[in-house]
Amino acid sequence: MAILIITLPAQALKSATQLDYVISRDGTVLDTQSSAPWSLLPASARAAQASQVVLVLPLERVSWHQVQLPPGAARSARLRAVLEGLVEDQLLDDVADLHLALQSPLPAQGPVWLAACDKAWLQACVQEVEQAGFFISALVPALAPPALGVVGGGANAQLYALDSPQGPQWVHSSTSGLTRWPLQAAVLAALKPTEDVPVFAEPAVAKQAEALLGRPLFLQTSAQRALLASQGAWDLAQFGIVASRGGRSLRHLTQGLQQFSSAPRWRPVRWGLWALLLVQVLGLNLYAYQQQAAVNQERRAMQAAFTSTFPKVQVVVDAPVQMQREVDQLRQRSGQLAPGDAEIMLSALMQTANFPAAPTAVHYQNGELKLEGLPLSSTALADLIRAMQARGYQLQAQGAALSMRAKDAP
Repeated sequence: MAILIITLPAQALKSATQLDYVISRDGTVLDTQSSAPWSLLPASARAAQASQVVLVLPLERVSWHQVQLPPGAARSARLRAVLEGLVEDQLLDDVADLHLALQSPLPAQGPVWLAACDKAWLQACVQEVEQAGFFISALVPALAPPALGVVGGGANAQLYALDSPQGPQWVHSSTSGLTRWPLQAAVLAALKPTEDVPVFAEPAVAKQAEALLGRPLFLQTSAQRALLASQGAWDLAQFGIVASRGGRSLRHLTQGLQQFSSAPRWRPVRWGLWALLLVQVLGLNLYAYQQQAAVNQERRAMQAAFTSTFPKVQVVVDAPVQMQREVDQLRQRSGQLAPGDAEIMLSALMQTANFPAAPTAVHYQNGELKLEGLPLSSTALADLIRAMQARGYQLQAQGAALSMRAKDAP
């Protein structure tokens, strides 16, 4: 399922705003990366709007704060008010003007991350995107600190060398938060990154960062970083910033399927399912083979019985039909009557029915007996049909006429 990832601008989103975007067929592989004015997104990007659209909030638009939730606050209907009280002393802006989003998943205890950004700016961006016909499945931060209190929440620290409009900068991510510094050697002396701290750099500043760092680093473009952000656990669509509910559910379902299909921890389950499917296919084939063998054995037994009873028949094509034909011929030669002969059918009918009068006409042709002038009530007719069925005959009524035929008659 195609995913369109759009990095929002730090300023207001307008028709002429240049946007960086990424298209991925499965959410894990980067297929297309480019930039274009908002009003001129290409057809390839527009085609993905029916699938998933992820909006990435730029680094400078999100601040990070550690808060300690009171017991039971996460399930409270007044969670927003609780968060405002916890974080208002840490913010310079009026907390009512900010959009807040909690870390997910929440740990059982201990501090958690709270992301904050300008509510008016974010609402304007979301409204602009939705009015353009895009179904938003998630709002994610471009970078986020490692999740607190969660096993596998991320590395203890990471360092990024980024090319920003304000100039090259270091971005340090750790359990203390995200901090931005100028791309200078003095910053490295203060941060003192150890050898086990991964360092990522955008190509434009990679050479400068590597010279300052004195060791190799990992190249990572902004498009790759946006794709990784879309795969993270963060979703800022909380507390009134309502992205498409269906799109968000689709994102969670797609991410779950992607993890199941590729994550190493699910490999034993995947192998088990494939083995189960293989056993089922082999079992069905074996069962079908056994059933076909039983049918063939019955067919051979029937043909053997037929040829032993009628040795003059040399070629057996359809044993039941040929056997019936031979029996009919024997009956005719011996002068015996068959159940489908007129005399037998008339006798069976007269023994079963009590007609108020004799039929006005009787016709017999090709195994079908037809009697006219026998009006019967619906109840009497239903009883007669059931009685004749028990004797091996089919009876139909058309007005005052009755048609009768043996069940095994052609």
